[in-house]
Amino acid sequence: MFNKLKIRGITFQVVDLVFILCLFVLGFMIRWKLMPIESADYWGFLKDWMEQIRNGGGFASLDHRISNYTSPYMYMMCLISYFSKNDLYALKMVSVMFDYAASVAVFLIIYQISGNMRKSILGMAALLLSPTVILDSAYWCQCDIIYTTFILYALYRFLKDDSEGCLVFVGISFAFKLQTLFFVPFLLIMWLKNRTVKLHHFLWIPAVYVISAIPAWLAGRGFEELMLIYFDQSGTYPWGTLEYPNIYALLGEAMPDMRHAAEVSGAGVFMTVILLGSIAYYIYTKDVHLTDELVITIALFTVALTVYCLPHMHDRYGFLIDLLAVVYGMSNTKKLPVMCGFFVVSILSFMPYLIAVHIVPIQYVALALLGLLMYVGADLHRQVKANSLS
Repeated sequence: MFNKLKIRGITFQVVDLVFILCLFVLGFMIRWKLMPIESADYWGFLKDWMEQIRNGGGFASLDHRISNYTSPYMYMMCLISYFSKNDLYALKMVSVMFDYAASVAVFLIIYQISGNMRKSILGMAALLLSPTVILDSAYWCQCDIIYTTFILYALYRFLKDDSEGCLVFVGISFAFKLQTLFFVPFLLIMWLKNRTVKLHHFLWIPAVYVISAIPAWLAGRGFEELMLIYFDQSGTYPWGTLEYPNIYALLGEAMPDMRHAAEVSGAGVFMTVILLGSIAYYIYTKDVHLTDELVITIALFTVALTVYCLPHMHDRYGFLIDLLAVVYGMSNTKKLPVMCGFFVVSILSFMPYLIAVHIVPIQYVALALLGLLMYVGADLHRQVKANSLS
């Protein structure tokens, strides 16, 4: 059981591979038990979209708008229409496959940071067994794991000092979800500090998006319409928050209150830019050694701050925070309670939609999230001081 095997330059013991196999099998069994559950999103949107795609001839249906999703996910739905009659299971299986791809990304990231095999495997386990990951894909039939998986691989390529590979993965992520932009402030700070990221590689983000839309355009859909999908999405939710426990929940801007929604939202965007700019200024002016642990902390803090301060956040928009929190917690196991805290916030945010019950008032959850954000911010400040070069 303790014989060694080398796979792509990484040395495993047989016991490690046996544990991973058991983890994968049991992780799948958890998800399989949840497969029959039909969420409101499936009944209200996905089921109808699949019927329209199948009636429209699969890929031939790409010539007109069916959903408010971008082209890459529509290609997946079209492919499913040819090979599966059980749309619920098929759609969930796509997300579940990305659960596993994301767990491998977490393994690679933690191994790159620590070189510790066991810690890396446990990081993989933490993601696969994360309640928010399981609920999002196998219960809810959502696809947030897809765009976040590509962000995790972007972070891995970043740690490998591969600017172009990093931004290509970010571009793929952006082609799936607009929420990829939550990760961009981190990348801009790294560019300012001359750590890995090159400015001209940011062009990969719009380039990959355009390339991803070409098959739908060739199928007959208007090019301008394809390019403006995210602009159309941005006006869908006018509320300060749609059940996400951010600052707007504290201000009474949650649906359906909408107290001065337009004014507060406008101010909130400028507030977010100022706060992120202040963080960028603070880090840029510090002569500091950017350790991998500090980099992960900056990534988690900037993403969490962005989601907490931007208006119009949906209940699932903190999903990327949870995945980064896994890396943050497993890189330094003293911070595992913080990872668990983010999980609890997400679970409490999911429940009003999934079971129509506020287990805890959203204002209290928003305060708890603020506490977690302050802890990570304080940890960021501590690490900057500890790694100061002057």
